[in-house]
Amino acid sequence: MRCGRVEVTGGFLLLVAWLNYLDQQMVVPLALFACLCHELGHYIVIRLLHHDIKKIRLSVVGAEMILDHAMGYWQEMAAALAGPAVNFLLAAAAAKYSFSSLFVGLNLLLGVFNLLPVGELDGARVLRCAVSILFGANTAEAVNRRLNTIITVILLWGGAFLLLAGGNATLLNVAIWTAVSLFRRNWRKRACLNE
Repeated sequence: MRCGRVEVTGGFLLLVAWLNYLDQQMVVPLALFACLCHELGHYIVIRLLHHDIKKIRLSVVGAEMILDHAMGYWQEMAAALAGPAVNFLLAAAAAKYSFSSLFVGLNLLLGVFNLLPVGELDGARVLRCAVSILFGANTAEAVNRRLNTIITVILLWGGAFLLLAGGNATLLNVAIWTAVSLFRRNWRKRACLNE
């Protein structure tokens, strides 16, 4: 489904519907609001840096903003850090109220998760830019590739362990999402190199 410069995939709608169906405590609306604020943080910094967003794509793996042209390393780092920063600010502001513990937790979880240096998460973008500045793009790509593999394996083992120990499958689902994202990214790169 497209609406101007916003594309919403069927998978995104299906995921939201499924989560909403399972939701007993109004977690989904609060999580969606936290995600919206996170993306607004990115959007505002991108616009402050004088970049235009050609398209926003919402899919099962999250939101993606496609820019009119590439940003420099420092600009990309600022834009990447803006999303988690908004979540941490919201958590700090909401922590003053006793009824907002769920919203505080969701924002902290979203902010910390996005700072993981894996896949296309904000932490990976920041690390890739920082290593590129210090040691060059080739070294950044090598570091990113190794970290992606190590963190994905750790998440898969940890998720499987927690599930077998009687916990829930949340971490395992995140690990599978990370593994699939890593596989898709590597597959796309190989396809581009073969053309």
